[in-house]
Amino acid sequence: MANMIRLRAGDPEYMRMSNGLTDVFINVLVLSGSKAARTIDEKRLIVWLAEKDQSRVGSGTVGFAITDMPWNRQTFAENRAFLLEVIAAARNRTGWEVLEYTPNEEILFPCLDRFAEIVSQMEAKDVRQDSLEEWLAASDSDPVACGFPLCPRHHVLLTEFGCHICNN
Repeated sequence: MANMIRLRAGDPEYMRMSNGLTDVFINVLVLSGSKAARTIDEKRLIVWLAEKDQSRVGSGTVGFAITDMPWNRQTFAENRAFLLEVIAAARNRTGWEVLEYTPNEEILFPCLDRFAEIVSQMEAKDVRQDSLEEWLAASDSDPVACGFPLCPRHHVLLTEFGCHICNN
């Protein structure tokens, strides 16, 4: 099984990653993103990515479309720039010191580069406001609704599943 990431649902072009690579990919984005996130919108994007936790929802089930992320149309340009900075920071190994393994850069970096390309293709007109509203309505006990707590061990934003790094 594998996970696919594309710009829009149903797009014929996508990036494909094995389940193991997907875990590493999300780990490094959550590590760099949790350090960089300052605004509510930025934190939401990182928590949404961290919820792509195969240990909780099943292997091969966390592929997504970039347009399904909880973008805010009013701050889209700033948030896209933030996500691109998070990708660059992951490529610069930000936060990797807490990992109990060393990611294989030869496999991971091309995926981070491709993800940056896909994110760069998105435009404000692609924002699906219903994605944000549906995601926020999911649970009152979700950490997004509780002040964005951090894992005390890894200092990453928590999800309803706990810490993505602890879980993996």
